Amino acid sequence: MIRAQLLTVANALNNDGELIQGGRALIDQWRERPNAVLWLDLVDENKVSEQTLLESLGCHPLAIQDAQRDRHPPKFEEFDQFSFLLYRGVRTVADALHIDTVQISFFVSSNLLITRRNGPSFGIEGVWSDASLKTLMKAPATVLIAVIKNSAQVYLDAVLQFEVRLSEIEDSMSSRPDDAMMQELIWYKSSLRKLKRIFNYHERIFELLLKEPSHFIDTSNSDMRHAVQDVYDKFERLQSLASLYYDICGDLIEGYLSLSAHKLNRTMQVLTVITAIFIPLGLMAGIYGMNFDNMPELQSRNGYYILLSVMFFTASVLLYIFKRKDWL
Repeated sequence: MIRAQLLTVANALNNDGELIQGGRALIDQWRERPNAVLWLDLVDENKVSEQTLLESLGCHPLAIQDAQRDRHPPKFEEFDQFSFLLYRGVRTVADALHIDTVQISFFVSSNLLITRRNGPSFGIEGVWSDASLKTLMKAPATVLIAVIKNSAQVYLDAVLQFEVRLSEIEDSMSSRPDDAMMQELIWYKSSLRKLKRIFNYHERIFELLLKEPSHFIDTSNSDMRHAVQDVYDKFERLQSLASLYYDICGDLIEGYLSLSAHKLNRTMQVLTVITAIFIPLGLMAGIYGMNFDNMPELQSRNGYYILLSVMFFTASVLLYIFKRKDWL
């Protein structure tokens, strides 16, 4: 699918313009109007026809190749006619870190923004229908930053929502830990590790933009610098939160394993005490069960009761000793 937003400007003195939504046909109108600004959104397009279109718009072949790869780390690269940004946006969000990401490629110039993706994107859809889009479209880089800020906020909301679930797990860990909780924590830790990697890439990209202004994302402009700084701050906070929650999940997993090992040790201790008590009793019963003719006390009228009394006394003494040593 190809859809487009075209901001037309009649002349340099007319800054209001008209915002037109449409499809591929708006590309020709944009080419005929030197002051117009076009946002072209490519969704699930055929790679061959997509490549032909991007090349006709002046996109560099290497950037197109990176954009069409199914998985590529987020990156920023400068070309003669475009700035190229590869970003990991949000496709869908469910409860507690169930975040499905989508790779978004941005090609941005002074009067053109191209977004390329496979699947839906919270960031793009939020800006596409924004009431202030007409104002944002006056500078394509501003639209790009707005899309990323939108998705960064979705990331932040999802991570902060997870904090509630993590607190519940912490409260339950000391009272009723179970294997299902352990499996849940392992899944969260794996998800946080992936998110940490994504946030780290994004943080480095926007840190680079703050240090080295791009030709088409010019952070020497105060408004653009503030916008990029805001995005950088969000990803820095996301990276910090993801690292914190990752460590907490690791601590909870280790705590669960320690509790399980402690419970197992206590169980083994009780079983060992029971075994230690019954070993001498079994020895006595074994000796007097051999039935030799000349065995002492075998013919004694009270021998059975005497042996039971000795066995009871032995067991009582052992129980007392184990109790004093706090082994029971």
